[in-house]
Amino acid sequence: MLDRVYFRLAPLMEAASRPFIWQEHTRKIIITALLSMVPMFEGRYAVTVMVGTGMPPVFAYILAVVASYLPVPFILLLLRPVLDWFYTLPIKPVRAFAAWLERRAARKRAGMRDKRNGGQRFSAETAEFLALYLFVALPVPGTGVWMGSAIATLFKMPILKSAITILLGNMTACLITTLIATGAVAIL
Repeated sequence: MLDRVYFRLAPLMEAASRPFIWQEHTRKIIITALLSMVPMFEGRYAVTVMVGTGMPPVFAYILAVVASYLPVPFILLLLRPVLDWFYTLPIKPVRAFAAWLERRAARKRAGMRDKRNGGQRFSAETAEFLALYLFVALPVPGTGVWMGSAIATLFKMPILKSAITILLGNMTACLITTLIATGAVAIL
């Protein structure tokens, strides 16, 4: 068992043993920070790229969390005005898309609230924030800060609470992938 764990960790230990000189790796840091902001890639996958280049895991985690969280305030604050602007455009397919998106979000939210009518311990709003946290924290493609921010905006959730929930979910997702990338999960 121990030899399997060492075999998995050998490439990572070799990369970690090489000195990481910040001046030489500035380009890699900028590239991975920008990768952290790309939808569907985000910080959760940029961590593996950063650790693979020999970057210290703690720095990779912090950089991934910060860089992938940068688009969140813009999405939370600007998606609603953009959707409202879509309704004013003279292009019928754009207006139809905005209306379809709003109707779909309203149906999904109503469906979530209907399922909650069963003597639950906490309110529907708390359940929505818990679901948002789990959605963002799950490190699979299609979930993350971009989609979580869009869902929070479409569900008309409070912006500050949504931002905090998305940050916590992002921190969890990046932590999970950092532990996987460094081999800490293989040891457990």
